Amino acid sequence: MYKVLIINSPLFRDKNNLYDEDSLPPIGLGIIATAMRENGLDVELIDAVASKIPLKELVKIVSQKRPDFICTNVFTTNLELVKEFVALISYSTHFIIGGLSTKNLYKEIFEWNSNNNPIDVVCGDGELIASDLILNQIKQIPKEEKKGRRYFMVDANSVYYSKEISIEKLDRTHFVNEPIKNIFEYSEANIVTSRGCIYNCAFCAAARSLNKEFGIREKSAISVIMEIQHLIDLYPNLQSIRVLDDLFLKNADSVEKAIEIFKYFNLRWRSMAHVQTFNKVSKETIHKLKQSGCDELFIGIESGSPEVLKRIHKTTNIELIKKNLSELLRSGINIKGYFIYGFPKETKKDFKKTYELAKYLTNVAQENNVHFRTSVFQYRPYHGTELYHSVENEKGNSYINEILAVKPNKELSDLLGRRQFNFHSGNHSASDLDAVHDYIIKTSSLNSLCIFDPYAKNRVNKKTDF
Repeated sequence: MYKVLIINSPLFRDKNNLYDEDSLPPIGLGIIATAMRENGLDVELIDAVASKIPLKELVKIVSQKRPDFICTNVFTTNLELVKEFVALISYSTHFIIGGLSTKNLYKEIFEWNSNNNPIDVVCGDGELIASDLILNQIKQIPKEEKKGRRYFMVDANSVYYSKEISIEKLDRTHFVNEPIKNIFEYSEANIVTSRGCIYNCAFCAAARSLNKEFGIREKSAISVIMEIQHLIDLYPNLQSIRVLDDLFLKNADSVEKAIEIFKYFNLRWRSMAHVQTFNKVSKETIHKLKQSGCDELFIGIESGSPEVLKRIHKTTNIELIKKNLSELLRSGINIKGYFIYGFPKETKKDFKKTYELAKYLTNVAQENNVHFRTSVFQYRPYHGTELYHSVENEKGNSYINEILAVKPNKELSDLLGRRQFNFHSGNHSASDLDAVHDYIIKTSSLNSLCIFDPYAKNRVNKKTDF
């Protein structure tokens, strides 16, 4: 029997003692591990993020276990770490590397030093193709092949494409971090109800225009209900569900669907939503959403500047954003708003508009005894995105290669007191770096105005929640 290690790849080269975030379980990798086990493979999932395993320790663990196959994910932020990890594995094995960014990275991965170990790169669904790669029963011709390296695209035309995700299986014993206590101190588990995204954000690798070949797939309401019931049976003290995907709340119809799903349970729940989700949703329906147990929504606001929002393909109607989000806050639904400073061509004037929007929503939250939390980042270009190519075309390959050496942003981390998502690959804005950092800090500091202050709590307990 082949021995397989699936690794949720690390974020840091060295152990970061200040990194104490309640990380999310790698559900996609868990689905792949479940399928492998059903195919008779000896599989183990190592979550280097949740377990805070630094690079050298991970190499030591893997070298001791000596699996026949090593499956791992890669993305822009940890590209160099995964490359180094592959080079440090000196015994004979076989790598399978996946992740959405591989569509743009596979040629670079083909050139990695792997000590003559073969590498298969997979872009798209991995749960059906991975076992066949390991068992040497592959039913698809590689899209590209070079000296022991193969690249497979699992798109809607592939025999390995998962057309019906409502029936996917997930053995949650693979996870080391579920359930957790969320920021409101409720025991929480996580689900994913869709694959793909209908939106087209210029900074996002999952943008619809870049991934048309993969299609949009959503689980049926009954399958989501059954999954939630399974979690209740699995974790008797479960109090909350977090829905991780972008499409659970995407429009008025999906809001009604969510209300119908959660009315069967005495649970709190949190999910992603879009700033335009509630365009045609009545106050009465939002009230029903709250009554269904909706505790908090995670919303990518990104900017308060119409000019910046236009360039990244988000709604430029600031008043609409204020209206939609204010209605949620007034209904008693908390919001965690994501903001980004430092977009290409962004100015201090744009920064100010973003801060003013965040301050406005913080004030609305205060007035209604709820929380508006800000999670604020410095922009960095992700491989293959529209903004990545825009910077590349404007400044050339040498520039883009240099700036994409993503590194932990120690300066900003020291200023903010957080470590987990402070990475950078240069300043791309039309303003100076000090201004970018100043507005990140100012917007993050709005959390101190919340009734419940996660930052203050984190400083006492050395916990973070971003």
